[in-house]
Amino acid sequence: MKNIFFTHCLILINSLTLNAQSTYVGGLFPTIDHTGKINKRFDYSLYYFGAFPIINIKSPDNSKHPDFLLFYSEQAFTYNVNPKFSFTGSYVYQRENVTKDNYSNENRVHIQATYKHSTKTINLKHRLRFDNRFVHNRTTGETPYTHRLRYLIGLDFPIKSKKNNLYFTAYEEAFFNTFKNAGAAYEENWAYAAIGVKLNDKNKIETGPLYITWNTGTKNWFHQFYLQFTWISYVDYTRNK
Repeated sequence: MKNIFFTHCLILINSLTLNAQSTYVGGLFPTIDHTGKINKRFDYSLYYFGAFPIINIKSPDNSKHPDFLLFYSEQAFTYNVNPKFSFTGSYVYQRENVTKDNYSNENRVHIQATYKHSTKTINLKHRLRFDNRFVHNRTTGETPYTHRLRYLIGLDFPIKSKKNNLYFTAYEEAFFNTFKNAGAAYEENWAYAAIGVKLNDKNKIETGPLYITWNTGTKNWFHQFYLQFTWISYVDYTRNK
């Protein structure tokens, strides 16, 4: 299963890189991921990140000031049917080109189903998400409704260490437009791999490469390569009851 997952990621990245007329940037991707267990059935979660392209990979000599490309904030509630299966509803605010005059604001509501299962050594996750999107067009003043379907497959497994606190994690997520007259059916893809450290029962940190590609035209892709730093925290409020 590990080999199949990694091979799929490599084929995807290589095929897009070789065949597309693309823009390539590299930068940093700080992230905060917090979850709280309210009771046996319900959790809440908060997820925030910023995307900061720093260099043009194709032309590194063309230096420029770091760009604040994307700000993302997500607030969600999850209903746990059982330890393996859950449903989530979430509100998302996203701003693109955050500090520039051509910024765009998006309000989004998504619903998702998540299924988790394990082998002897690997924890696997499948997530199917439906995005309801309201992206404001500053040129026309309109905020059309669009939608898309996303599928994520992820895994993690422990790494042998003296303190038994290291692990590896990875995921790949594909985005498909589901509304009429979409510019492209296959719009976006994210792939991530990281090494994590469990600091204690409530906190973990992860760092690793994140690859994002956006379809910006018929044969044009916007490739983004980030070093992601993630602080993951967890609170179980049922322990105090």
